[in-house]
Amino acid sequence: MTQKSQDSLDRNDIVELCTRFGWLFDQQNWSALAELFTDQVVAGSPGEQFTVPRQQLVDDWSAQVGRARSIHRQITDHLVEADADGTATCAAKYQLRLVGSAVDRDPRVETSGHYRFDLRRTGDGWRIAGITDTVLWRSGDAAVAARPGGEAQQVARTFLAAVAARDLDAAFACLADDVVMDMPLAPPGAPTRLVGDQVRTLYTGVAAVMKEIDLPVVRSEAFADPQWALVEYLSKMVLPNGADYTNHYYGMFQVVDGKITVLRELYDTYAYAEQVPAEMRFAPSEGEA
Repeated sequence: MTQKSQDSLDRNDIVELCTRFGWLFDQQNWSALAELFTDQVVAGSPGEQFTVPRQQLVDDWSAQVGRARSIHRQITDHLVEADADGTATCAAKYQLRLVGSAVDRDPRVETSGHYRFDLRRTGDGWRIAGITDTVLWRSGDAAVAARPGGEAQQVARTFLAAVAARDLDAAFACLADDVVMDMPLAPPGAPTRLVGDQVRTLYTGVAAVMKEIDLPVVRSEAFADPQWALVEYLSKMVLPNGADYTNHYYGMFQVVDGKITVLRELYDTYAYAEQVPAEMRFAPSEGEA
């Protein structure tokens, strides 16, 4: 096969992949949609990028449109650039029309913008490794289609992903200035309550000393109060001494105006005490920043 023929095949495959993204999203076929992505995906807007597991990204989208009655998206004008190293980009325009379930306001939302897809050739064909959404204009309130508690779940997941990536700017952007973190089951020597800058100091220390950090989300659920979300996640870390720290966490997040105001964290106290040396059970003093 000539290089020109291969380039043409690659372009067709990439255009179909990006088009399939729109079809599966609009059909809310979340399991099939996840298969279009690499394991880790860089997503967001031009000014706010974050790296998340593909399932978390799809779960966040599901929460955003969980009450949509209709989603219709047109993706057009694909511009593909493929490189010899097995990577490619595809820029495409889109127009999205969505009808939510709100009865107290106009349920219609229209958005126009363009996507940048970053793609990678894998053993299973081309996959989307990154997606950047540039919104040019929007009419309507996107919240009309969100599941109750959807914003709280999304903010909580974004926070955990940013901590795992050691992206403290992105993590702290999710926190209210006076955020309260409660850990009622903490063993001796570990903090049971942190407030404001104490919370940021804790995570700054974790990011600085841990050799590896992974906080995969198992599941998230909404409470009846849409400001609250329950997130079940794992801690898979490597301590400075090279030992593993693994635990199972349940976090109750309160999110107000897009910021985490309360985080109540429950975990296996015995596993924590057995694996984390006493000198690492960081507890900042009252008022310490």
